[in-house]
Amino acid sequence: MDIAAAPRGRISRARTVAMRGGIGLVIGGVLVVTFLKLVNAGSVYQRLTHLDPGIAVACGVTFLAAYVVRAFRLRTLLRPNRVGVRRVIGIYQVAIFLNWLLPVRGGEIAMSLLLRRTTGIPVNESLPAVGMDKALDMVPSAVLLALMPVIGLPLSGALWVVLAGAAVAGCCAVTFLVLAAWRRDLAVALLARPCEALLRGRIRNGVRPFVAGFTDTLVALFRRPGILLVASGYTVIAVGLDALFCLLAFRAVGVSVPVLVVVYGYTLFNLSFILPSPPGQVGSNELIGLLIFSGVFGVSRTGVGAMFLFSHPFTGVLMAGAGLASLSAMSLNLRSTFRLAQDPQDAQDAQDTEEARVAPVSLVSHDHRPERLETR
Repeated sequence: MDIAAAPRGRISRARTVAMRGGIGLVIGGVLVVTFLKLVNAGSVYQRLTHLDPGIAVACGVTFLAAYVVRAFRLRTLLRPNRVGVRRVIGIYQVAIFLNWLLPVRGGEIAMSLLLRRTTGIPVNESLPAVGMDKALDMVPSAVLLALMPVIGLPLSGALWVVLAGAAVAGCCAVTFLVLAAWRRDLAVALLARPCEALLRGRIRNGVRPFVAGFTDTLVALFRRPGILLVASGYTVIAVGLDALFCLLAFRAVGVSVPVLVVVYGYTLFNLSFILPSPPGQVGSNELIGLLIFSGVFGVSRTGVGAMFLFSHPFTGVLMAGAGLASLSAMSLNLRSTFRLAQDPQDAQDAQDTEEARVAPVSLVSHDHRPERLETR
């Protein structure tokens, strides 16, 4: 290994991250300016000066509770692997914080790597559960979108595209699962070959074993309908808490919005998180919220603007506080965890090297698997 190349690689990655962050902030600034041109800044400010602090506190509690429920859902999907309640809640809060902070969502990968580090669950076992956890958040969106024409809510051309995309993704996932249950080796090959074509060296050699473990775990998960039923129940509760948070956020700035509009509007808003966004989602939250609630459902621009200018920084503080507190509780720091989300392979290689260095020689073997710990 070229020792001198390591610092150069780190400097190059740091420059890349800084450049991406700078570009993201510039884009966010443009979005903020666009948003401010679409609303009456004076009227928005007047609403914010009359913010109800009691409702704002209830809004924050509801926001955090929705992610606690999702953490319980992930814990259910990880069975039979055992993860303590406080541990899984902490890891989930860290992942949400990273997704909010990074231009490209890397919290899910960091979640699997943190599970491996703190509980010994292999990544190819935890990643299907993490993926299913995210997919369950998409299911209510697809169902609600499909019901919009039935209940008489407007469905624009853009929403039809989103609905069609969700339907195609769902069909592809179901097709892969059926193929994996019927012809496992063929399913593994179909998933592994594109990845192998893009990768080189040692990483490429590990693709097929990883995909095989991922496929086996995913199929095993679908063969346990009881677990999926419980996870679906948690999803319903989480969606309800999301809608309550949005309703309370509007009420905190003195805006009354019908419950049905809140449910649909915030569900569509959450669906936008699959897209890249500026760091801290600067400008994107406000503009997307305005396009959905005002453009689709006709809520006043002043009310929508005030709601998002209150809720966006408020929830950002909550996510940052919960994420940093969780990292501290796990004796981790933001720098190493940020590296997991940005460059998981290098971070994992460094961790594996450190584990091998400190482990007794007699205990190191090719099939060694870390003991799975229960943290309560």
